[in-house]
Amino acid sequence: MKLLSAVSTAFALIAASVNGTPMLRQEAEGSSSCTLTGTYKSGTDISSCSTVTISSLSVPAGVTLDLSKAKTGATIEFTGTTTFGTAKWDGPLVLLTGSSLTVKGSGTLDGQGSWYWKQGTSISRPVFFRMNKVLSSTVSGFTLKNMPYRTFSILNSQKTTISGLTLDASAGDDLAKNTDGFDLSGNDYVTITGNKIYNQDDCLAM
Repeated sequence: MKLLSAVSTAFALIAASVNGTPMLRQEAEGSSSCTLTGTYKSGTDISSCSTVTISSLSVPAGVTLDLSKAKTGATIEFTGTTTFGTAKWDGPLVLLTGSSLTVKGSGTLDGQGSWYWKQGTSISRPVFFRMNKVLSSTVSGFTLKNMPYRTFSILNSQKTTISGLTLDASAGDDLAKNTDGFDLSGNDYVTITGNKIYNQDDCLAM
């Protein structure tokens, strides 16, 4: 990852992807606010960011948008549309781990499900959004559409509320098989409420 010097101290650090597209931007010298935009690069470190804005991001095929090292108490906000490249693999497309997180936004995550649906259920398809060991957090507001397979896999999480999300596989009517809404295992005090789900399988499975 290239590090480019900022023209002024207001923009002290810019991390760029290999092809030169700005991807992780730290807003100002000493700031803990970061923005992910452009083309995502595997291994991007968000552990020092108190606020992470994910804005119109493109995630390459076979790569996980890794939010598993989020700082305790961080706010992660989805804005614009984040798209995921297509490949036959198990995923997940997004991985979230952490404590006291606020994950929110008005943005959309697009799993490009039509590429998978037309090939049937025998191919490997990625889980869309895996939450593992998410503690005392909230996840709300954004849209996940065109899921290739199961939407949320929630594991080993505690005291977390998931609300106000839209899960939309309506573009795959009769084709988007196994697009469960929420699959849960090994959790305590996880609340799922007020979400809109349009899929081709269970809304919730435990």
